[in-house]
Amino acid sequence: MRILLAIHHYPPDHIGGAELLTQRMARWLHQHDFDVRVICVQNVTISDKADITWADEEYQGIPVRRLKLELERGADLRLEYNNPLVRQHFESLLKEWRPDLLHLISGYLLGAAPLEAAKKKNIPTVVTLTDFWFLCPTIQLLRGDSTLCQGPEAIECARCLYDSKRVFQNLDRRAPQLMQSLWRMAEANSALGDRFGLPARLRTLHARRRRLLDTLNASDAIISLTRLVAEMHVTNGIDRDKITIKPDCVDLADFDSFEPQPVSPDEIRFGYLGQIAPIKGVDILLRAFRELEKESFSKRPILDIYGNWNAPPAYQKQLADLAAGSTNINFHGAYEHRRTLQLMNAYDVIVVPSLWYENSPRVILEAFTAKRPVIGSRVGGIAEIVQDNGNGLLFERGKAHELVDAMRRVMTEPSLLPRLRDRMPPPRSLDQDMQDVLNVYTRVTTSQVLHVA
Repeated sequence: MRILLAIHHYPPDHIGGAELLTQRMARWLHQHDFDVRVICVQNVTISDKADITWADEEYQGIPVRRLKLELERGADLRLEYNNPLVRQHFESLLKEWRPDLLHLISGYLLGAAPLEAAKKKNIPTVVTLTDFWFLCPTIQLLRGDSTLCQGPEAIECARCLYDSKRVFQNLDRRAPQLMQSLWRMAEANSALGDRFGLPARLRTLHARRRRLLDTLNASDAIISLTRLVAEMHVTNGIDRDKITIKPDCVDLADFDSFEPQPVSPDEIRFGYLGQIAPIKGVDILLRAFRELEKESFSKRPILDIYGNWNAPPAYQKQLADLAAGSTNINFHGAYEHRRTLQLMNAYDVIVVPSLWYENSPRVILEAFTAKRPVIGSRVGGIAEIVQDNGNGLLFERGKAHELVDAMRRVMTEPSLLPRLRDRMPPPRSLDQDMQDVLNVYTRVTTSQVLHVA
């Protein structure tokens, strides 16, 4: 069976949850004698002329086509979801390779093109939802004023896109209700809206919503890693009957070997591993930890932060100011994903303070694999995986004082961490995960019944 996996990025240059999920799938399918190929976007540049080039290579024994997209300077927002050059490329590739099935992961950067090209050639399609891209142009359903969004509404989407400019974002964060009223006034008043180019943007956003929801509903099957993401899409118009909820897995082959380590008798070590960005709530973690440091405990609290800096300079300065003067806070920078479980071994607790919904944060599944309890925000996929006082602790999103309370419990209740560790579920294996994927493939193809050998 020939399977084409399409994804916005692919290792080794790009490593994130969706990229690693796709890599695991490709590797497993290849090892089980499926004819699998991957197509991804290597990079996007702004140029005077739109163009698309590519390079074919073999990575870990799997054929990978890496696209290089050139977008014309000042190009319309429509190219974000409807790029004619990408569609033409997929039509040509599908004609040449003739896969039995196309599996799109996310949709970001590639847009509707892979699904529409496959549908035109009667090739079955499966989509895995790893984020909210089909609903949200900024992917995260998080407004510029840091409030959560429930789904696409053109004027609110326009507001978020304008918030990509710092002047609008600063105003939105300082006076969100006023800015919401102003944008709705601009929507109703053509003279005011024209000053910002709002009517054209609203037309594009309406078209985006219709095009992507229709395209996603026309796919043969949809896989969601969490109930949250499934329900969010159903609420916004996606056919519930097409969705299979399949939790993510952990494959130990992704990691260097590790052995669980005993906790320190003199310290309680809190760890953060992930992007260092505003949506990840790292500033909330630092505020909470600095409050914790003011109290007296029998053990010393330590906070180690690992991850790439993916934030504007102002946020980096904010974090540096929050950490200034503390001898208990350490920034370690980027780390190789293979070392994740080894690094987690050094900590008593992993903290996941995200401000957006998340989907199925891999760091939580990896923490559970390393038998490390998680303190996480009570939001989205985090709250679906972490059970408060069961296998971890939850605190209200963005509430530093509640995070302090949870961390204080770790410092003062000796029986808490062992109890949380005992209640952690074992991670799903890659074989279990892929059998669920093959069950979906079987439903949408009539050529053969697929199973794990």
